[in-house]
Amino acid sequence: MPASELKVLMRDTLSHFQHLHRLSGSADAEKSVDWLCEQLQARDIPFRRESCNLWLSDPLDASLTVAGQVINAKTRSFSAHCPDGVEAELFHDTQSLDFIPENALANWSARVRGKLVLADQGFEDYVQRLMNAGALGLIHIWGSAEAALHEETVGPVWGTPVPDDLQRYPTIPVISISQQDGAHLRSQLSAETLCARLTTVLHEHVAPCSLPVVELPGSSEEFVLLSSHYDSWHEGVTDNATGNALCLALATLFSEQRLTRGLRVAFWPGHSNARYGGSTWYADHFRSQLLDHCVAHINVDSPGCIGGSQLVVNASGAESSDWLNQAIIATTGKPAERVTPIGKGADQSFWGLGIPLHFALREVPEQRQSLSPGSGGGWWWHTEEDTLDKVDEAHLWRDFDIHQRWLESLLYEKTLPLDARQYLALMDDALAQLQNEIDPAFSLNTLRERLSALEKLISGKTCKLSSLAEATGLWHRARYRAGDDFHPDLSYHGGAFPGLQRLCGFRRQQCSERYWLMLETQFIRQRDRISELLTRSEWILRQSV
Repeated sequence: MPASELKVLMRDTLSHFQHLHRLSGSADAEKSVDWLCEQLQARDIPFRRESCNLWLSDPLDASLTVAGQVINAKTRSFSAHCPDGVEAELFHDTQSLDFIPENALANWSARVRGKLVLADQGFEDYVQRLMNAGALGLIHIWGSAEAALHEETVGPVWGTPVPDDLQRYPTIPVISISQQDGAHLRSQLSAETLCARLTTVLHEHVAPCSLPVVELPGSSEEFVLLSSHYDSWHEGVTDNATGNALCLALATLFSEQRLTRGLRVAFWPGHSNARYGGSTWYADHFRSQLLDHCVAHINVDSPGCIGGSQLVVNASGAESSDWLNQAIIATTGKPAERVTPIGKGADQSFWGLGIPLHFALREVPEQRQSLSPGSGGGWWWHTEEDTLDKVDEAHLWRDFDIHQRWLESLLYEKTLPLDARQYLALMDDALAQLQNEIDPAFSLNTLRERLSALEKLISGKTCKLSSLAEATGLWHRARYRAGDDFHPDLSYHGGAFPGLQRLCGFRRQQCSERYWLMLETQFIRQRDRISELLTRSEWILRQSV
């Protein structure tokens, strides 16, 4: 298909989606899938329209009143539903961004207990800490100057919960306010005691959600998974109608070609109000196909934004940086600003499935003026202002071209762009940094020795591609997960070797005997889990060298 027709298809997608508020579980979300499926059917592109039941939390309304003053506020998905309101003394937690040692936790808890807490952060682990301390609510002050309030989530569970997860869901209301309003409240609190009243209204429900997947076969059983979430906050044109338009155009382009590897193009529901529920459902229900045949997952989120002039690649570390940059240089004339490890988010629900390649292109502004992590860093991210005028069609086509080049390589070349030595070095660097952040009693030397042995094993030698891919899948389990392959880690446990990250900051002299014992147990189990994964990978590689 000519480039001009692909551009028209992307433009039509944006034009149609711009008036649909595509929150999962809503009629507009299903209308957007209807339209996607109509486009696929019209072009004879093979697809399946799956349906998955998801646990959804829709934030509807919030209010904050302090000393008779009404302050603009928004609640967050999976906040507690408190329509009758909570009233209490307001407390500014100046330690909200600080690590709290175990021997100081009781004093901190006493200060926030029974209070509505004003804080400079609203991440899920902080909400959990406030719940455990007996706080009555959280008022998060957004950290950059835009007046717009952003939709967000405090859901602690990745995807759909199991019964043991229920106790983790927030039992306190959580709202956000602007930086300006927060500064005013802090100033008032420094001079006088204030009481506040907040309300939150949420709709928590289970609903069926469509999950369309294009399935283009190749001559081999292997396939690449390309994905984007179609649900949105409000119109969500740059998050993520642009991603849907790009993926639909790529599906159309490659449907006309004879492929070596197959291509699946998935459109996820439940990214926003089900905490990556759609991609997790797909990982659960198509596990064997993904485990046996998927060689790469490329996630597309918020391409084509005004101001998104700089490009970053979020990658697992196993991908050749030179290969990633080849497509970017061919399109833009220069490499990405940086290639950086994938963070906790963006429907990365597949770490336990042995997929060797995971990466995503991300736009960032030349000069950041907002803390918005999506929409190219634009202040309108997750707000009512994410509208069609925020799209830069030149950036969208640039991003399309880069993805096309990546896919042409993955779908046709026999090899995979794996750089095992680079990944082993990155993991060793991460362990070295981690060693500086945990108590010296927790030695990571044995793990670093394992990595060194692996590097020596493959240095200057040729390994079978299938063995190298299998070993890489084990390394991903070590680097990106803390638990088993069937139950995702909590949404807020991230960083390199997340099970070991739980040890950061703690020192023996600041811990009770009981808590130190728990940390020792955490260390032993995580060290040995990672060691066994590395040992298994070494055995696999020794058979293929």
